[in-house]
Amino acid sequence: MADITIPLSKPYTVHDKTFASIKLREPRYREIFMEGRGKPREWQPSPHGPVIVSYPAVVDSYLQELIVEPGYECIGNLDVVDALALEKAVLDFFPM
Repeated sequence: MADITIPLSKPYTVHDKTFASIKLREPRYREIFMEGRGKPREWQPSPHGPVIVSYPAVVDSYLQELIVEPGYECIGNLDVVDALALEKAVLDFFPM
């Protein structure tokens, strides 16, 4: 799989760097298994049947490694719509 680019809802400027998209590379075996991150979401039982639970800390851990451009240090002030698009991009690497 090639790098993917997530378009943002608006341009952001951080540390004199302006960007309107974020480029991610796909996770590697080392990051998933050797470093113990595992999957960022999983099925969990509930009284009403199974539900999917996602783990924000695991998503963030992946983003620290996977962001190619503009850099992880630039994403702290993303608006909610863009933060959720970034989360979805990470989750999409791991089909259910």
